[in-house]
Amino acid sequence: MAVSRRSSRSRYTLVLLVLTSITLLTLDFRGFGPIESARSSVLSFFAPVGDFASGVFSPIGDTWNGAFASGDLQAENDELRRQNDELRSQLTANEAAAAELDALKEETGLAPTGDTEAVFAEVTTGALTNFDESIQINKGSSSGLAVDMPVLSGGVLVGTIVTVADDRATVRLITDPSFQAGVSVAGAPGKGIVRGRGDDRLLTADNFSITTDLQPDQTLVTSSAARSSFPPGLAVGKIKSVTTDDTTQQKTADVELLANMDDLTYVTVLKYVPEDGS
Repeated sequence: MAVSRRSSRSRYTLVLLVLTSITLLTLDFRGFGPIESARSSVLSFFAPVGDFASGVFSPIGDTWNGAFASGDLQAENDELRRQNDELRSQLTANEAAAAELDALKEETGLAPTGDTEAVFAEVTTGALTNFDESIQINKGSSSGLAVDMPVLSGGVLVGTIVTVADDRATVRLITDPSFQAGVSVAGAPGKGIVRGRGDDRLLTADNFSITTDLQPDQTLVTSSAARSSFPPGLAVGKIKSVTTDDTTQQKTADVELLANMDDLTYVTVLKYVPEDGS
């Protein structure tokens, strides 16, 4: 009998638990207030834990992802900023040079070079040493360039081609002591010779007759001397000072370059051939 009573009691307990479970599930599905309240309390209790974990690990994830991307992005931004600054500086310098040259042409009647075909080139290698007064450019015979063609920067003479390969050329700069060109005062009579002297700011102009009117701030341009490698009227520099030698009956001038020889990035080569074809 005891066994029978114990078994009946167990079955009764099991049935009660099943009915309770069904009731709770039914109330839960129907949105019964107390059940919702109890569940909300539990979720509210654990929510800060989830938020805290998310807050802790989210910066770690951001740092992990950004650690590899930020370095490349910063480098790219720095390079773009550098290129932008460089282009802006070049544009400003070119505009200033062009404005100055236009003013000189209007004032002194410098000869235009628009009728002469030109080749735009980039400087690939500058002077290798302090004693080297030459540069390399990325255009050559395949672009129609040849030895003795004049090289300009901002419309101002800076050198002449001395060697040519298919896709490159060497330019002897106007500052080289071996460089020389016939010059005259813009819009005035009298001819002389300008020479490099290894100085990136000054040239020497000599062989002017003592009767030539040479004054500071006058502009020297290439002259129309026979067989000259340069077309007449190319701006060279401005006279800084003048000395007279009574013994030789000649005048010599220090000439300040118009071109900035320390910042030759792009140049223009004039495909000029002297009229006699030499």
